[in-house]
Amino acid sequence: MAFCRSVLVLSVLGLLNSVTASNVPVLMFGDVASTQEESLPLSKVSFTEFNTILKHTLVNDPFTVIFIEETLSVEDFSLKNSEGETSFPFLHSNIGKAVYLPSTTSPLRALNKLADPEKVDHVKLTENGLSAEIEPESGKFLFINLKDAKEGETRAELLRRHNDFIEELFGKLKKRYPEVVAVYTAHYPSWTIAEHHLRQRRQATEAQAEPGFYNLAGLMLYVKSMVLNDGGNTVTLSASTKQTMASNDTVLNATLEFGDRSVLLNFDNKAGYWFFNRVILTELSQGVSTVEELMPSEPVYALDRFSYRCAQAVVFTSVNTSRPYSLSFNDIKIQPYTSENQTDFGDSLNCQGFFSVAIWSGLFVVFILLAITFFGIMMMMDIRAMDRFDDPKGKTITVIAQE
Repeated sequence: MAFCRSVLVLSVLGLLNSVTASNVPVLMFGDVASTQEESLPLSKVSFTEFNTILKHTLVNDPFTVIFIEETLSVEDFSLKNSEGETSFPFLHSNIGKAVYLPSTTSPLRALNKLADPEKVDHVKLTENGLSAEIEPESGKFLFINLKDAKEGETRAELLRRHNDFIEELFGKLKKRYPEVVAVYTAHYPSWTIAEHHLRQRRQATEAQAEPGFYNLAGLMLYVKSMVLNDGGNTVTLSASTKQTMASNDTVLNATLEFGDRSVLLNFDNKAGYWFFNRVILTELSQGVSTVEELMPSEPVYALDRFSYRCAQAVVFTSVNTSRPYSLSFNDIKIQPYTSENQTDFGDSLNCQGFFSVAIWSGLFVVFILLAITFFGIMMMMDIRAMDRFDDPKGKTITVIAQE
């Protein structure tokens, strides 16, 4: 019965480790057999490769103790406390004869697979010590989960305390067993970097939380408010009830519906640029549909994969002068032809010339300083020193008026 229970526990642990496979460092020291892979700093060790290394390392069937951190990464080995001392003085002292693998896939699963189910113990390190006694038996695998974190304790202090515990227990095991191998590893890495990096832009992130943000399949639009003026009445279009999209390689049409009104945004893509050409406004009033074509008061365009963020307000006015419609997009940021999974705007085209206000101000100040400096140098060069002096023993100098 105990055998079946151990097999079941090991099977569940193996399944969980296979599902949450991650790369963590492994340090094996003690009475390890000589191997060719003492350190592989520039490569990852797969599950199969680590299983082979384990068989060569534990060929003499030693007592194997596995110290398991909840999280551990290569960066943790360089941590130091407030006094500049390393967190792993004991492990560093044994690094010369150790097998160090900085990036290993699922090492605990390989250790569980290699261990004899009849000779495996799983215990925890708590604030009161180990949760169970260690049975004296050679060729045994002892898994110790280091789960004794204290409130207010820094990570450097936690790792230093675990280092001291490993040193103390390893010394006791060396006195009890002829050969002891210690393995230091973890369940998960403590330092992780996502494989796909997305530039988070503050403006885009804030815009997504606003009600005026639209992310359609091919168009991203943020507008603080859309104000429609039909020559007499002013209406703010908000809370679009429906959005539709139709596009091909060169033309993109996005329709935003606001009750009885709908706004069609027309874009063209040509020569590496996209252009916001016109807006088609459709109004339904008393069963009569009115369609108006609105053109921009100034060109609205940007490079492909760039967003437009030039003016605080972009105004589209009616071509029909008999009834002057105008639609204002206040505080607009827009980008068509986006990818399906795109969640952030591209780099913004702000329509800023090379000589901005700050540059002109700096040049103006420099020109004034240069003019003052030039004038001062010219005045200094025009100073005339005296070239005649009185001799107290000689005749007095007489200056003629013509001179």
